[in-house]
Amino acid sequence: YPDEKIREAKKLLARWLHVNEENITLGSGSDELIELIPMIFAKPRDEFLTVVPSFFRFSESSERAGLKTNTVRLLEKNNFEWNNLTAKNFMKKAVKKNLKLIWLASPNNPTGVNIPFHIQMEIIKTNKFVVLDKVLNGFTKELREASQLIWENKNLIVLSSFSKTFGLPGIRCGFAIGSKKNINLIEKRRLSFNISGLSLFVIKKLLESLLNGEIKIKNGLDFINERTFIEKEINKSNNVKIVSKSKTNFLLLKPVKKINLFKKLLEKGILVTDLNQTIGIKNKNFVRVTLRDRKKNLILVKNLLS
Repeated sequence: YPDEKIREAKKLLARWLHVNEENITLGSGSDELIELIPMIFAKPRDEFLTVVPSFFRFSESSERAGLKTNTVRLLEKNNFEWNNLTAKNFMKKAVKKNLKLIWLASPNNPTGVNIPFHIQMEIIKTNKFVVLDKVLNGFTKELREASQLIWENKNLIVLSSFSKTFGLPGIRCGFAIGSKKNINLIEKRRLSFNISGLSLFVIKKLLESLLNGEIKIKNGLDFINERTFIEKEINKSNNVKIVSKSKTNFLLLKPVKKINLFKKLLEKGILVTDLNQTIGIKNKNFVRVTLRDRKKNLILVKNLLS
């Protein structure tokens, strides 16, 4: 059996993030943690708040736990950015008496847009229970900075995983960083042996290599160059447009004409994420594209421009 307490992986992860072992718990992907949080930190008929569009699992898990939905819409005309009106509308709902849980993703999924730091802090200071999802920005510097917020904000949980930054979605390992009290509550509810022995082996080898300097993260320089290249090429197109200023290796695209862009690309052997069922942008033929190397990105661009 794998280590039920996940001690060695926690010890290494704590060293990497500059927090204590007692401030970390691991889940079967961040999905398991997202599923547990509303059941632990809210009660049925409490309310939760998030923006739309955002990661569908926030609403899905909260509604399954019996919570009532509150959302604030991010607008396409604003490139899905947070502006003063968005923040004002969000804060108005955030201070509601029955609202207990707030979900934030920065960068957001699927838009790739960051929440301005001062707005994040204003929301955290409401003292509602806040989950800050950093899965799309797991680079060392940014993740450590987010992790340090837990010391003065006991109402905050920071989520991340090894899926995006390290390209290891198949090992199904996410982690939560929070106060000792909050982490203990999650530890009591997570499944025993929730991370396989094979996954723990990969995680430990990865973290040891990071700590020993054998692996170095380039803070995204390669994908930033590729993102700039694709953005420049797509801006020449009359067929498709980029609809948000992504800070990640994702791009949110929309066809100019009313066509199913997902099906069109799939017919050409290119698999992207279909967002036609995503709340906030339903049935508008948005797709999310993941950046690859230059060779594959050229194939994508050629098919988007044709």
